[in-house]
Amino acid sequence: MTETAEVVVVGAGIMGVSTAYHLARLGAGRVIVLERDTVCSGSTALASGGIRHQYANRLGIELTTHSIVTYERFRDEFGVDPQFRQHGYLILIATEAELATARRSVALQRSLGVDVELLDAAATHELCPYLNTGDLLGATYTPRDGYADPYLCATAIAARARELGVVIKQQHEVRGFLRRGDRVTGVTTAAGDFEARAVVIATGAWSGVVGKLAHVEIPVRPHRRHKFMTAPFPAERIPAATPFIIDPHRNFSLRREGAGLLLGHGRRDEPDSFSTEVDRSLEAGVVERAVHRAPALADAALLRAYAGLYEMTPDQTGIVSAVPGVAGLHVVAGFSGHGFMHGPIAGQLMAEMLVHGRAVTMGAAALDLARFARGDAHVEPLTFV
Repeated sequence: MTETAEVVVVGAGIMGVSTAYHLARLGAGRVIVLERDTVCSGSTALASGGIRHQYANRLGIELTTHSIVTYERFRDEFGVDPQFRQHGYLILIATEAELATARRSVALQRSLGVDVELLDAAATHELCPYLNTGDLLGATYTPRDGYADPYLCATAIAARARELGVVIKQQHEVRGFLRRGDRVTGVTTAAGDFEARAVVIATGAWSGVVGKLAHVEIPVRPHRRHKFMTAPFPAERIPAATPFIIDPHRNFSLRREGAGLLLGHGRRDEPDSFSTEVDRSLEAGVVERAVHRAPALADAALLRAYAGLYEMTPDQTGIVSAVPGVAGLHVVAGFSGHGFMHGPIAGQLMAEMLVHGRAVTMGAAALDLARFARGDAHVEPLTFV
């Protein structure tokens, strides 16, 4: 059996459903999303949900400037409360090198209209008295930022896309690509073929693997990152409205999650793998980091742990692009731990490229896949793996 569409989107995480929604909103014609499992069953559901303006490169700041508006108006657009907690983002500074980067980044962020503060150690402690700031030089703080619920958001966007006519087929794993010369004309699945004018790969950490099915190189690799959830912890000791705290020097993050806290940790030098098995040997390290940075957590108990995959590119920046030399094939992936954060604008840009032939809402040249071959990639240093 063969079905036809204007656009086939492969993958139903935040990138895939956002692209499909915006295609439908722009009147792109029939759109089919093919998902090997279920909607939001991959990395999106396991994300921390952070949304921040704090980047060292202009591109990341501009992407958030657009995406954050979607999350702020999410209930109006999608009919669901995204649980967007705008308690701020606090990135700690422990070294002179980090301080130099922070000064440059804050200047750039302010030039683009971001409300951001560069705090010294005393001001950081005043903002968050539960933090040990004795070994810090300070922190950067953006009060508008925060975190939302990735699963709620992705499934709500998928639901609205369906209302606009998008067909989402779950349990439909793409096994290959249909080609006519240098053009991709569709995909193959166990259930049959799907022909389309355009195919979009939106498969997160698996995008490099899916690209190989089409005989193209997509430089996206998986990187495992762990989350540790504590049992309920008193709000009078660490407030419910605490910022999302990143401690880059110690490779550690902390934010509230319901009545407990969500702690992030991982190994920067971990070999590439698609494994999401929990590495229990990290527990001692995350406990040590948690208690060092927030001493009150000596009384906390770990409740559970899980691991998800970042989709890393060589410059730690996403791809929203046609594939050079292969007409009809496009990619929206590789946002290097920022996929949920930038999913709304990335999907919109991808849809605009397909409908209008170019990105309209903001410039997207820096997201072009061809930048890697040109040697024109610029690493985003404020990426925490």
